[in-house]
Amino acid sequence: MGSLLLLGLIVIWDTSRTELPNLKIAVSPNLFPYLIGYFLVILCVILAIQIIRGGTAVPEGLEAGDKIEKSDYKTFAYVLLSFISYLVLITRGGFVVASTVVFVGIAYSFGNRKFVKTLLIGLIFAAVTYFSFTRYLHVDLPAGILKGIL
Repeated sequence: MGSLLLLGLIVIWDTSRTELPNLKIAVSPNLFPYLIGYFLVILCVILAIQIIRGGTAVPEGLEAGDKIEKSDYKTFAYVLLSFISYLVLITRGGFVVASTVVFVGIAYSFGNRKFVKTLLIGLIFAAVTYFSFTRYLHVDLPAGILKGIL
């Protein structure tokens, strides 16, 4: 709850420091960041009131008083490593390679052991996304090692 409150306050503070151009527009560019920041703060106030009243969170599928199993840190580590690999591979390997590696890594972390099938699905999904953005939306995505091929 505290980190959510801090995030809301940071969004509000950062939005208040934004310099706006002198444009006559109906909706200010600050509107949505302010809405999100205040929404987070209000959400934290509601959660604080519930906690003060004695309300506790119960994970889905459990009853109050049931034993809560420990977190699966191995799965978390695989997902985290997949996202870190994306940061490393996006500039060197390109969008298609980085996205495929992340797709396969996250699928593996959640129990999928059909490596070739997952690799092909991830590759097709990443390639379709790459071509959709570069050809039709004119958004430059890094091609990386596939620069001559794509």
